[in-house]
Amino acid sequence: MANTNNLTVVSGQAPALVDPLTGSTNPNTAQILKVTGQGEVTVPTTLTEVQLGIQVDGKTTTEVQEKTAQRSTAVVDVLQKLGAQELQTTSIQLNPVYNDSQILTGFTELNTLQFKLPTARAGAAIDTAIQAGANLIQNISFTASDQALQQARLQVLSEAVKDAQAQAQAVFSTLKLTPGKIIDININSADNPSPSPLLFNATNNAFATGTITPLIGGTQTIEGSVSLDIAYSPNSAGTLDLALNGLQRSA
Repeated sequence: MANTNNLTVVSGQAPALVDPLTGSTNPNTAQILKVTGQGEVTVPTTLTEVQLGIQVDGKTTTEVQEKTAQRSTAVVDVLQKLGAQELQTTSIQLNPVYNDSQILTGFTELNTLQFKLPTARAGAAIDTAIQAGANLIQNISFTASDQALQQARLQVLSEAVKDAQAQAQAVFSTLKLTPGKIIDININSADNPSPSPLLFNATNNAFATGTITPLIGGTQTIEGSVSLDIAYSPNSAGTLDLALNGLQRSA
C-alpha cells in the first residue's frame, strides 16, 4: 500500500513520497504536502550607473594631486548641474611610476566618480563629463528603479504562491486528498545580476567633442520561490492506488 503521510512537489518535477526528516517512507510521520512554486518577472532597466575615472600623471605628488583636484571639481560641477543621482567618489589611487630600470619617474593618480542617471540622458552626461576632464570610463551598467524592483519582487512572490497553490490543488484533486491548513511558509527571493557592464576608453573617437553616445538599456529579471507545507488528510488505500496509477500514466 502506498504511503501518503508526506508528499513533496517542486515546480517542474513529479511528486515524491518522503519523510521530511529522514527521506524515508514512515507511516507514523505527519501528513504534510511540501510544494514549491516559482515566480519570474522581467522589468525594463531605466537607469544607467556610470563609473568615470580622472587620471593624471606628473612629476611630484603635489603636482598630480592639484591637477586631479581641479579636473575632479570640474567634472563634479557639470554632473551636478545635469542632475546626476547618487554622485560620489568611490576610490582615490595615488601610485609611483618607475621606468624599466626601476627608477622613480613620477606619480599617477586616479579618482573614480560614480553616479546614476535616466538612461535616455546618460550618454550626453558622459560626453559632457569627458569634455570637463574625465578621461576614463571604467564601467557602465543598467538597472531598474528601486520602485520598479520592489514592485517586481512583490509580483514574483505573488506568482510563486499561485504556482505553489496550483500544484497543491492538482495533487490533492488527483489523489482525492483533503487539504488542511498551511503550517509553514518559506520565501526565497533574489535579484539576478545586472546585465554585463559596457567597457569604454574615453580616447575612443566615439567620445569626440560634439558627439552624443547612445546608450540602450536592456531588462532585469527578478526570480523567487515560495515553499508551502500543507497539512492534509489521506484517502483510502484503494482510491489512492488508482489515483497514483492514473498520475503515472498521465506523466
